[in-house]
Amino acid sequence: MKISLKSLRPVELSDRARFDEELDKMASQSCEACFPNIFMYREPYGIEFADIAGRLVVYERATRIIHYPLGEKTDDELLYRISKAFADAGLTDGGVYDVPESFLDDYPDCDRFFELEYDEGAIDYLFSVEKIATFTGPKLRKKHNLVKQFQANWPYAEVRKITKEDIPVAAKLAYDLNSRLEQCEFLDEEALALKSAWDNFEELGLEGILLFAEPGYPAGLSVYSTLPNTDTVDIHFEKADHAVKGASQTLTWQLAIALRGKAKFMNREQDMNEESLRHAKRSLDPERFFKRYFLRNIK
Repeated sequence: MKISLKSLRPVELSDRARFDEELDKMASQSCEACFPNIFMYREPYGIEFADIAGRLVVYERATRIIHYPLGEKTDDELLYRISKAFADAGLTDGGVYDVPESFLDDYPDCDRFFELEYDEGAIDYLFSVEKIATFTGPKLRKKHNLVKQFQANWPYAEVRKITKEDIPVAAKLAYDLNSRLEQCEFLDEEALALKSAWDNFEELGLEGILLFAEPGYPAGLSVYSTLPNTDTVDIHFEKADHAVKGASQTLTWQLAIALRGKAKFMNREQDMNEESLRHAKRSLDPERFFKRYFLRNIK
């Protein structure tokens, strides 16, 4: 079968049902195998997709990479043919991102087609909702102390589920908190993704909570969605006012409480080899990791 890229086009909101149909077959805990992330970052990354052999292949023009196909399992030979088709068309340098560890188990001789690359900064951190909600373990008990300090300092604090009416408050808070940070390309990309999230909140199946230190004083927000056919939610955005001691820890705890009975794990995504972010994620005592690989064509 000849691989055709004629169907390659930009991702649209109306594609959500098709994506979720294919993602259901994978039941992946990867934050990349998630339509809200694909759609929200379509503008900064130039995200498109093609329908190939009954699978959806995501392509990023900005980074010139394709993702591991969404849908039923893809064997190493078909994956190579798909990757080579993109390379032959001058769209990539030949390689596949977000390849799950299970692929390497299923196709141990895939080195006849690919060289394997691994970046520790690209792993997803997965946390137990129950452990965070109950502060189970010595690392999380330290977080509990900060939560108690927050509760003592802010006796009128409250948590509110983000509704359509709350989006302007959440959007302003995210903007204000990001404006305090050193500006960089990542924040520019995130600003575009956040705008897409606020503009299409319900259509993307997004949910979230707002933490108020007191009435009229929002101090944190968390936005998430459920990964199709899994017991895992992906945390797309989480921001807290670090001037409010304990707000970050309280926000994470309150999110875990909100998710009890709805999910077992929360995917808090990658640390991108940023030391402070890595420390923050590991201090929450991750339950497991989603390890992704990059396969580079050798032929």
